Amino acid sequence: MKPFAEPSRTETVPAADGWYARNWRWWVLGTLFLATFLNYFDRQTLSVAIEPISQEFGLGSVERGKLLAAFVYAYAFAHLFIGFVIDRVRNLRWFFPAMVLGWSLSTVLVGLAERYTHILYLRYALGVFEAANFPLCLLLIARVFPPHQRSLAAGIFNSGAVFATLAAPKLVIYFSTNYTWRYSFFVTGALGVLWLVPWLLIFRDEKVPASAPVAARGEFEPSTRLFGPGFWSIAAIGVGLLPGWYFMSQWLPSYLTQSLGLAYDQALGNRLTLIYFTQDLGLWLGGGAVWWFTRRGFSVLRSRKMVIVAGYVLMMSILLLPRLESVGAVLAVLCVYVFGLAAWQANQQAFKQDVSPARVATVAALVGFAETVSSAFLVEKVGEVVQRTGGFNAIFGLLAVCFTGSLVVLLILKKKWLQIQ
Repeated sequence: MKPFAEPSRTETVPAADGWYARNWRWWVLGTLFLATFLNYFDRQTLSVAIEPISQEFGLGSVERGKLLAAFVYAYAFAHLFIGFVIDRVRNLRWFFPAMVLGWSLSTVLVGLAERYTHILYLRYALGVFEAANFPLCLLLIARVFPPHQRSLAAGIFNSGAVFATLAAPKLVIYFSTNYTWRYSFFVTGALGVLWLVPWLLIFRDEKVPASAPVAARGEFEPSTRLFGPGFWSIAAIGVGLLPGWYFMSQWLPSYLTQSLGLAYDQALGNRLTLIYFTQDLGLWLGGGAVWWFTRRGFSVLRSRKMVIVAGYVLMMSILLLPRLESVGAVLAVLCVYVFGLAAWQANQQAFKQDVSPARVATVAALVGFAETVSSAFLVEKVGEVVQRTGGFNAIFGLLAVCFTGSLVVLLILKKKWLQIQ
């Protein structure tokens, strides 16, 4: 099979025209949402259960940082090859489930771990399998959605991650406080099997009807600009943006318990749920706003830039956190911050589909590698900074600098560097 083969003209939408065929791409998006929900639920379980795990294995802040970063490092380096693999795979119908089952098994086995190193190695395995999810989802969205809808589609599937962060705190804390933290890994890992049902029912090996979007039929214009200025710009934006996302998913529970002195109980779960729900709104509204602007005559690129600039302004509220004393004020600022972060993230995912339409998975994976390496470094170093300084204030300042650098690159980004069809 030749490198960078065009997407298959089969294994896509139902052969018969009609309501279901016309709306098939939204049903596929639903399965991508569910896969991303599982993807984040499994990785989020450890960060929420880190308190009882640390107590059982006697872990300090540095060991916590290494354990949380193990997944992120493996996830990052797996992106170096997973995109090339996905762009060559013809049978996505079975490749995707193999990856989901792989990360689900890695999660279940954490519940059987007897040593700190066992969890560490399983987190490495989890990172490798989960690295396939976002390139696969972005590839499928690029095939079946027109450009003006991709920010919304990216926001919807990406919101599966935030729905997972809504559910994970309540479930994991419930098992950890009433039974043992190990049950939470058994339950979350087992959910991956259930995903097979809707996926195999919706994504079937049938020919594409004439009514399907052109992108779904694999009619892409060959690209020779994979590593052009568009690629490097999107990668640079992600390097500055994603550490903020990973801080919220990996360190937020520890921030609330260590800096604010909140108890590890269901009240903590309720507060986390509020913050992550606001993040979910940002993904949907940040993507939907681009569609709204394009329907009023603005170009796709200009629409995305306007949404991102607004998101950046909201994200700068993170600099207020060191000055706040009440828990309510901190929660309010965190909600504002994550709303802006999510609105930007929805559009960052859409940009990855416009660098090279014929190689979406490769671009998404390579950009994801750059994004996740910077995030892994931050996730690990947070523990060292907290232990040395006694707080998170320096981390908030660093994130603000990173976001500003990403915004500068975004404002320089030109339409000719992308292939927004």
